Amino acid sequence: MNSRAAQRQQTRQKILDAARDCYGAGSFDAVSTREVAQRAGVAEGTIFNHFPTKEELVISCVGDQLAEAIEKGLYTMDPEWCFVDKMMHVASYRFTQVGLNPGLWQVIMQQVVFSPRKGAVQAIMESSGLIAAIQALIEEAQLSGELNPDLAPQLIRKTLMALFLFTIHEHFSTQNFDCQDMCATLRELLETQVKGLWACEPELAA
Repeated sequence: MNSRAAQRQQTRQKILDAARDCYGAGSFDAVSTREVAQRAGVAEGTIFNHFPTKEELVISCVGDQLAEAIEKGLYTMDPEWCFVDKMMHVASYRFTQVGLNPGLWQVIMQQVVFSPRKGAVQAIMESSGLIAAIQALIEEAQLSGELNPDLAPQLIRKTLMALFLFTIHEHFSTQNFDCQDMCATLRELLETQVKGLWACEPELAA
């Protein structure tokens, strides 16, 4: 990396660090890009050289951290673990980050997850490598017989993502960001899904 590219990367990181601090109060509308720029020690226009919109800035705040969590989770995972244990191992890194900065995640939940902007959550998951990582774990579990091989991996992934978001939402409602408690909530949901909801094959309507 040449000096100009390195300097650009450093500036980007300064902006992201400043934005995480500012949005950590849990308010998207109350924080201006001018405030972020002042905290980062850059001109306001510099922010838009790196991030086209304020929303893109917020997405990048968690996108980079999510990528880091995925990498650490996969790198430290025991390949002999069952599917649920592997998923929980990855999730634990993410829940730890949520607990360290719940205000930022509150902004994400409000502005991105429940935003009318189509594809925002998908963009975060794709850029961080989450989709590819979870997809690989699902396909591996289907081949080993842990998960139903007749289900589309994409459908299973969407179901797992829904459980993850529910867990975060549930703990935001009680302001309990303890990693172990969040993991316990998600594990219970995952194990219920893996075991199955139906006691027997439901009868088709006549």
